[in-house]
Amino acid sequence: MSGRAYPQAVYTSAPRTLEGPGFGVFAHSPDWPAEVGRTRKALGALVGFTPDAGEAFGLVQRGAGRLLYRKVAARTDGFGRPGNYLVHLLWDDGDRLGLRDLLALRRTGRFLDGLDADAAPTAELPPLRVPPAERTVPALTADDVDALTPCLALLLAALADGSGACTLPRRTPSGREVADVVAAVLPRGLTADVSLTSDPQADDGDTAAVAVALGDGPAGAAAGPVDTERAGSLLAAASKGYLPPDTIGDLRALDAWLFADEWAEQDAADLTAEQVACVLGSDAAARWLTRGRNSADALTLAAAEPQVSTALRTSVRRSAAVARRVRAEVLARLLDEVFDGADGPDEAAVAVAGLTQGDLCEALAEEVRSGRRIAHLDRAAGLLVEQALSLGVRLPLLRLTDDRWELALLASRRRVVGDALEAQWRADGGWEEEHRALLGHLLVADVGWLARLEPLVPASGLPPVLRWAALRMDVAGVEKLAAAVAVGATAGQGWALREVVFGSELPARDVDAILGRSLALLLVDDGWPADLAESFARSRGAADDVPRRRRRRD
Repeated sequence: MSGRAYPQAVYTSAPRTLEGPGFGVFAHSPDWPAEVGRTRKALGALVGFTPDAGEAFGLVQRGAGRLLYRKVAARTDGFGRPGNYLVHLLWDDGDRLGLRDLLALRRTGRFLDGLDADAAPTAELPPLRVPPAERTVPALTADDVDALTPCLALLLAALADGSGACTLPRRTPSGREVADVVAAVLPRGLTADVSLTSDPQADDGDTAAVAVALGDGPAGAAAGPVDTERAGSLLAAASKGYLPPDTIGDLRALDAWLFADEWAEQDAADLTAEQVACVLGSDAAARWLTRGRNSADALTLAAAEPQVSTALRTSVRRSAAVARRVRAEVLARLLDEVFDGADGPDEAAVAVAGLTQGDLCEALAEEVRSGRRIAHLDRAAGLLVEQALSLGVRLPLLRLTDDRWELALLASRRRVVGDALEAQWRADGGWEEEHRALLGHLLVADVGWLARLEPLVPASGLPPVLRWAALRMDVAGVEKLAAAVAVGATAGQGWALREVVFGSELPARDVDAILGRSLALLLVDDGWPADLAESFARSRGAADDVPRRRRRRD
C-alpha cells in the first residue's frame, strides 16, 4: 500500500494494558510523541467516551501536529463489565492528513473496531500506513444543494472570520453525510486549520482556528449573504462536476475561482476592493485590465487597499500579459505627468510595474519624436531630460517643448544638455521659426550661445533675433551681447550698435553709458576704421553711470 506511515495508539479496557488492568493505553507505536501523552490523564477528553453514543470520530490539532481518532463501544472487558470502549488514535506531525483523510479512514474500515482475542499490550505497534484520500465529485441533486448550502455557509463564515466554531448536522434530510460533502467540495488548503469532531466530549487541547462539531447543537457562527452565496455557488459547481483546486488556501482565491469570470465582465468602478483583488488573481486579469479605465482604477485602488496591491503584485509576477498592461498604464501616467503636469502614479505603482528611469527616458524620447511636447519644463522634467541624455538616449531637444525659456536655461546650466542641443542643431541644418525663437531665448540666458551657434545661422536671420533678445536684456546683458556680436563671425555688419544697443530700446541714459564704455568697438563693427573709431571714442570721454537692471523675456 502506498502512502505514509503514521504513529498510532490504542486505548481501551482490558485485563492488561500498558498501565495495568482496566482502562488505559493498550498499544502504541515506538515513536508515539511524548508531548501528546500515553496515559489517561495526558490524553484527557480524547479518550473519554460514553458507549451509548455508539461511535465518535474527529480530527484535532495539538501543537505542531494533528490527531485523528475514532471511538467505538466494546461489548465487555476481560472482567465481563459493561460500558467498555476502544479509542484508535493516529498522529500526524506534519499537517499532511486532513478532513478528507479522516473520513476515508473511517469509511474504509482502517480504524479498529475492537481487539483480537489474542492481542497483547505492546509499545511496538507498527505505524499505520495511510494512502492519500481520493477526492471524488459528489453527486448532488438540486435538493441536496438547497439542504447543504446553509451548512457549508456556516463553515465559510467561520473561515472568513479567521477563527470560531460551528455545529453542522451529521446528515441532510435525504440522508447525505454532511461532513463527506463538505470535505469533498472544499479545497484541502482551505481546511488546513479546521478541526472536526462528532464527539460530544470536546478536546480542550484543540488548537485549530476553526472547530466544526457534527451534531444537533446550536449552529454557533452566523452565516451572512456573502457566505451563503459562496456556499451555493460552490455546491452548484460541484453538482456540475467542477471542484476548486486543492491548492486554494484562502477565501479570496476561492472567490476568484467561483466568481472571477462573472466579475471580469464588470468595470472596476462597479466592483468592491475584494472583488477587484479576486479578478486580479484570476486568469481573466489580463483581459479585464485592457478594458476601459480598469488599469487606471486598479492602480488607484491598489494605492489605498493592501489586498488589491498584493493581488496586483502577484498577478504581475504570474502573468506576462498583466505585467505588460500594468507597465503600459504606469508609463502612460508618468508621461502625462512629465508632458502635461497631470498627477503621476505613486512610487508603489512604479515599483509594481518594474519601470526604470531608463525605460521612462526611452519612452519620453519616443513621445517627443511622435510630436508630443512638454507643456512646462519644470525642475523634475529638466532632470529627466538631463538623465536621458546622460544615458545616451536620442532625445530631440529642438522639438522638446514650447517652454523655450526653461529649455534655454537648462541648456545653459547643464553641459550635457547644451552639448546635445548644439550637436542636434548642427545635424538639423535648418532655420525655421523654432530655431529663431529658441536662439533668442538662448542669447538671453547666455550670450555665449552666439559663438556656438552663429556659424549655423543664416546671415539674414540673425538681426531680428539679436533685436528680440536685446529687448529682453538688462543693461549689462545688452552690453555683453553687443560686444559678442562686434567680435563674432558676423562682425562688421553694424548689428552690434544698430540691432543690439539701439534695438534694445533702453533709456537714453543707459545707452549713453554703454557707448561710453564700448564705443570704439561698436564703431569698428559699424565699419569705421579702427584708428578713427578709437580717436572719436577718446574725444567723447567715458560715462560714470551705473547701469540699471531690467528684465523682459516675454
